[in-house]
Amino acid sequence: MQLAHAVTEGWPIAARFLAQAAAQGRVRLSDLADLDGGEAQLGTLFDYLAQEVLGPLEPALRGLLTRSSVFEELTPELLETVLEEPNAAALLETLADSGTFLIRSGEAGMRVYRAHPLLRAHLRRLLEPHTAQVLAARGADYFEQTGRPRRALAAHLLSGHTAQAAALLAAHGSAWLALGRVTLVERSLKRLPRPAWTPELHALAGDALRLSSRYAEALSEYAQATPLARALGEVQVGLDTVQPNQTWAPLDEAEAWASGSDLNRVRRFRAENLLNAGQLAAAVALAPELASGARYALRTGDLNRALQLARAAAQGEAGGARAAQNHREGLLLASFIHAIRGDALDAARCAESGLAEGERLGSPFVRSLALTRLGHAHVTAGDLAAAQVAYRQAQGMAQGVAERLQAEPLMGLAYLAGQAGDARLSGTLKDEALAQTQGDGYMTALLQLMTALGCWHAGRYDPDSLDAAQQAFESCTDAFGLACVALARYAAGEEYAVQAAAQGAAAYPFLLSRRSLFSPYPDRARRGALLARLVAALPQFRADLLPTARALGYADMPAPSDTPGFEVRVQVLGRVVVTRGMEGRPRDWGRAKARDLLILLAIHPGGLNREVAQEILFPGADPGVGERNFRVTLHALGQVLEEGAPSGSLLERGEWIRLRPSPDLHVDLHAAQVVFSSPAATPGRLEALLTLPDAVAASELEAVEQEAARYAAHLPDALAEESVAALHAGQPDRAARAAERALSLDPAHEPAARSLMRAHHARANLSAVQRVYASLGTALAELGLQALPETELLYRSLTR
Repeated sequence: MQLAHAVTEGWPIAARFLAQAAAQGRVRLSDLADLDGGEAQLGTLFDYLAQEVLGPLEPALRGLLTRSSVFEELTPELLETVLEEPNAAALLETLADSGTFLIRSGEAGMRVYRAHPLLRAHLRRLLEPHTAQVLAARGADYFEQTGRPRRALAAHLLSGHTAQAAALLAAHGSAWLALGRVTLVERSLKRLPRPAWTPELHALAGDALRLSSRYAEALSEYAQATPLARALGEVQVGLDTVQPNQTWAPLDEAEAWASGSDLNRVRRFRAENLLNAGQLAAAVALAPELASGARYALRTGDLNRALQLARAAAQGEAGGARAAQNHREGLLLASFIHAIRGDALDAARCAESGLAEGERLGSPFVRSLALTRLGHAHVTAGDLAAAQVAYRQAQGMAQGVAERLQAEPLMGLAYLAGQAGDARLSGTLKDEALAQTQGDGYMTALLQLMTALGCWHAGRYDPDSLDAAQQAFESCTDAFGLACVALARYAAGEEYAVQAAAQGAAAYPFLLSRRSLFSPYPDRARRGALLARLVAALPQFRADLLPTARALGYADMPAPSDTPGFEVRVQVLGRVVVTRGMEGRPRDWGRAKARDLLILLAIHPGGLNREVAQEILFPGADPGVGERNFRVTLHALGQVLEEGAPSGSLLERGEWIRLRPSPDLHVDLHAAQVVFSSPAATPGRLEALLTLPDAVAASELEAVEQEAARYAAHLPDALAEESVAALHAGQPDRAARAAERALSLDPAHEPAARSLMRAHHARANLSAVQRVYASLGTALAELGLQALPETELLYRSLTR
């Protein structure tokens, strides 16, 4: 029914009859793809028109409709000239006013009319074939004289004048392709018999197929074009698919055949191929304007300018009439730059928009590349499972398009295999990808770098891949790539790389401040430790790198002794648990007293005097015994928190014992206290409160029991505050959720009960109000208490 509605443009009578005929098998839906382009076998579907709709028409109107059915758009001037109808303007207005036969489609001040496509198809069947051809031929002459080549082409095809149609298509087809009218050109070519095709039309067919990412078919058509057009076509296939090696020979051949403006075009293509091959200096020497492009900026490491140019290009892409630009798509270039800068959300947004554009343009090349870029965005966001899916989809789609297109998703898969610890698979995938780079030095460099990083993130250093990456980046003069290599080398302990690593971190701070596609470490803690090492080795970079330290969460530049290289999460709400880094299970305690010491330090953020802590843990013990036991307990806790890290990075052990404040140490009680102290209605506060455990972990220590009592009071109070704020904001459902959680913690909490009764009243649920009040009364009675007067007054006012 949707197709029937689309084809009939919503014409109710026609849509209904078409849908019925399709359901009864009297018409095939595939015949409706191009009603203007052939003889769709509609059978008797619209025979009713002659009897029910066309029959009552005056002969002049019926004749005009019938004879004009060979044209898609009608104007008074067209019909006056071709049909020799002096009253065309009046007749067209009469037909349009009826609302049944014609619609007005011209802009303000223009008189243009259109019949519904199915009506035209029916009316054309009523014309004698010879009459239709004569009218179409006269129309073609009119359209050519008035400068409307697309209409002239359709008329020539209908008239059977294939030579004239071929000449028009050869003259205007390239311009139509530039406007994104690939389907128009392909359909027009299909309607021309192959014997009528000229070498120029074979070249045009190659261009249309190339723009549809059908490269093998395009090369077949180019082979039947003129020698220059064949060579230029092969060059453009090589440029579109970024295959420099296969492009040099056709470039030489095209240059031998070209002259004048064609020679300039060949030189511009050669410069682009040099850019694709990573020979940037030679490319710019041949075509200086390339230096102002986004791809040149990217390949030289000027990422800010590259992103600016890519965004500007992307603004004119979405939704416009155009041909696919393949690897030159601004959205996809912007997505890649966002990923290597660590902007995962923007990278994903651009990739998804690029994927939609690829679908709109019907370009499998763009869709495959967009999926690859989406995989990069997922890696940057740390969602490796989603990245694996995207890379696999991209590779699968690329297999039917161009082998070169597989290189980038294979690069992503090689990284994931290395990161998962499968060095053999990573190497196999890297070799497979290298075989597809086709002389692209920049892609080769990225591939070697990303594969090396995947292995390094799993703990295995791959200096050979880094050597290859550095050599390729040096050839490309890519400062960013060289910075990535230097940071990876220094992270792996290659001290000679410290100067280049520090300079790279200063030039591209995002490599350390957040996870990016080519960061030396995926996790914040190890990047923080690397930063501390850099500045300790080269203090002159302290000022340049201080913003990076603060972006990582440090108040000041940390020393290596302050950075354990992993994050520790301390949980004392619900139960006492310590987890570290990417470890999948909690840390073993070693000694039970270490657990007590940890929870004691967690409830005293400022720390405790050593002797006071010792007395709390070992009350009444002989001083020597207590000191020895406390020292063993403190060491055990240090092992739980800091094993493998500098001593004191998280746990201070002097006369004053405390958990050292650090972005590498997270204590859930401290985070909860921050939420408690936030004003009501602070964005995210209620969601955080709802996820907090009910209580502090059980302990026999008096100080812990006191903190547990404070927590038990703060949590329902804060929830009740959020409930009241939600009511004031007109959000009774949100208010009820907060109040119900508060009452689950403290059934006698009157502020929460009052708020919940108000929320139920706002939702016109009187019985729920009564249940809340009754439950509150029961809870208070168990405590020997009665409801406050304000609670009773509220209940009476709500239940009148």
